[in-house]
Amino acid sequence: MKKRNKSNLDERQEQRLLRIERNGCWLAFWGLLVAMGVQMVMSKGEDVGRVAGEWIVFMVLACYMVWACMKEGIWNRRMKPDWKTNLIASLLAGVAMAVFFYLITDWEVEQKVWTAIVSFFMTFVSCYILLMISALVYKKRVEKLELEGDEEGAKDD
Repeated sequence: MKKRNKSNLDERQEQRLLRIERNGCWLAFWGLLVAMGVQMVMSKGEDVGRVAGEWIVFMVLACYMVWACMKEGIWNRRMKPDWKTNLIASLLAGVAMAVFFYLITDWEVEQKVWTAIVSFFMTFVSCYILLMISALVYKKRVEKLELEGDEEGAKDD
C-alpha cells in the first residue's frame, strides 16, 4: 500500500494550486520560446550559443509534457487528434518559422523570401508527419488504457 502525502490544503485550494502550477508551466514554456525568438532575431542568428541554456530547458519541458500526456492518454482539452487539426497546427508552425527565418536572415530580399518559403515547407511537412504519428500513438495508447480499465472493472465485479 502506498502512503499518501499529507496535504494541508482543502479540495478548493488544491484545485487552485493545480491551476497556478499549470499556468506557471505554460508561462515558462511560451516565455522561453518568445525569449529565444527575440534573442535570435536581435542577433540575426549569429550567436546561437546565447540561447543554448533556454533551448535545453525548453526542449526538456516540451519532451516531458509530450511524454507525460501520451502516457496518460491525454491529447488536448479543446482539439482532436485528427488530420484537420494537425493540418492547421502545421500551417501555423510553418508560417511562424517562415516569418522567423525571414527576420533573422541578413540577405537580399529575394534570398530571404526563398529561405522563408523553404523553411515554411520543411516545417509544415515535418510537423504534419510528426503530429499524425503522434495522433496514431495517442489513439493506440487510449485503446490500451481503456482495455486495462475494462479488465480492472471486471476484476472488481
